[in-house]
Amino acid sequence: MHRQGIHKMPQKHNIAFYSFFHGGGIGHYTHELLKRLNDRPELNVQLYCPPNFHWLHEATYPVRPILFQLSSAYPLLRRMRFLMGQFLSPARFLRAARKEKINILHHNNINHFSYPFWQGKFEDSDFHMACTAHDIRRSKAILCHSYETGQLKSFYRDCQLIFVHSKTQAEELKRFANVHDRVICQIPLGPFLFGTGETGPLASTSHLKESTGLFFGNIRDEKNLDGLLEALAISDPNIRLVVAGRPAGAGHRPIEYYKDLANRLNIHHRIQWNIGFIPDEKVRGLFEACDWVALPYLPEFTSQSAVFNVATHFHKPILASSAPTFSELLQAYPIGVLTKDLSTASISSSMDEIAKKSKHPDQFQFESYLRENTWERNAEITTMAYLDLLKNH
Repeated sequence: MHRQGIHKMPQKHNIAFYSFFHGGGIGHYTHELLKRLNDRPELNVQLYCPPNFHWLHEATYPVRPILFQLSSAYPLLRRMRFLMGQFLSPARFLRAARKEKINILHHNNINHFSYPFWQGKFEDSDFHMACTAHDIRRSKAILCHSYETGQLKSFYRDCQLIFVHSKTQAEELKRFANVHDRVICQIPLGPFLFGTGETGPLASTSHLKESTGLFFGNIRDEKNLDGLLEALAISDPNIRLVVAGRPAGAGHRPIEYYKDLANRLNIHHRIQWNIGFIPDEKVRGLFEACDWVALPYLPEFTSQSAVFNVATHFHKPILASSAPTFSELLQAYPIGVLTKDLSTASISSSMDEIAKKSKHPDQFQFESYLRENTWERNAEITTMAYLDLLKNH
């Protein structure tokens, strides 16, 4: 009797993703990537997150919602829970990972503030540690900037694999933490998708003389909304602006600062404010209704913006500052207008330019960007990097 050969199933490697926050751009990134990594035959992936993780009920991958929950309706309690979570969540993650026989711990959020308290637990284990450096540095301190910067550098140096989204970030990481090229892996950031939903409070103005720009997302100081408002004041008076999102909270200017500035500049009638959490079903309406998206961020913003990738999904041209990652992307892909510098005159001139160009959307080549920057490609590169790490260590 002829015996058929037995085909050996490929070994699966256990990957644990750590997501400290329940929502936000990094949480959305984690959700989209894990959907694709879960389809990879080489990997068993699971997510460790708080019980109120925003995408919990949409997850197509295993989820362990055991991390400390940060959210609270009371600001003081929320800050206290944030500090407690810096210590409790990494400890819970490492304890559970030991029991699950995890091969690679992948930090999508980095609790560098508490790193000395859980660093030893990692070093005494057989884990490999990886992270995604969405922001290379931290512009705002939790308590002490010099101490926290030192701990962030230590964390990077202990990682055996660090994912970044641009060459600019890779170079910044090497300068900042003196890490070696071999631990850095560049991956694309895929488009953030939103389903059909409300059409939003605005009608598209593409056929009108007016032009509507959208400033979207958490309103943080480094996103330079005040610079955008000052530029709006000297731009074409037919340009309107929608500001949609939540103030970032402690350490950042409150929304009243920006509203007062708009009043002083006498442009309040040209701005629509949608302040607060924007649910997914309303995001689509906001992006479809605008003509272009504004990202006038300061140079200290070194991450790849989630808003950038929502804009590309909706084929909305982007007005971006010369922040490093934006310069790299807009020089490679003609999908917007890059400001010469961050002066009021330069932003205003670029605003007038994109308002005119957005009336002729065919000149923007979104398809090439979307074809080369996909979640599937991200997952493929990530998987190959994991396998290479496990093979060589």
